[in-house]
Amino acid sequence: MNASVKLTGEHDDHKVAAVFDTESDARGTAKAICEETSLTDEQVTVLGPTDRHQGKELEPEDRGIWQTLVRSHIGLGAAGAVAGFVLFLVLSAMGVGFVVQNSVVAASVMTAIGAAIGMLVAGAVTLRPDHTPYLVKTQSALRDGKYVLAVHAASRQQRQEAKSHLDSRNVKTVQTI
Repeated sequence: MNASVKLTGEHDDHKVAAVFDTESDARGTAKAICEETSLTDEQVTVLGPTDRHQGKELEPEDRGIWQTLVRSHIGLGAAGAVAGFVLFLVLSAMGVGFVVQNSVVAASVMTAIGAAIGMLVAGAVTLRPDHTPYLVKTQSALRDGKYVLAVHAASRQQRQEAKSHLDSRNVKTVQTI
């Protein structure tokens, strides 16, 4: 997908995590993922319970989240406004009384409501509710003294490669959309 069309500002916005009891298991699996898939060393991270910046390693793209906020609100707000105006045109063409008799007000209200709905959807995109299970499981495992293998995939295909590799080793995973 072209970066100018993407709603999210994160470069690697597809994530997979797996929990391991030992650091050697996590590092061995990380090395195998880098060797056997299209993922690079920069996209695969092993975190331990004593690592200082666990949150930064799990969600490394603070700037990308801000870009997601701006892009999604502008894009989806504009799309909602267009959809609201199209609804006005359809209702006007159908001859709906209120719309025909109050065309300026109806067009303004429907466009504004469409934009508001688009921005509400953009808020959900920005919050990334699919990241909550990923963060909760990984942070809980780190607090319990376990090791986490975090994969930051650039595409759904890369995410699926990592997940398939982890599934083939019978490792339980948690992933984002």
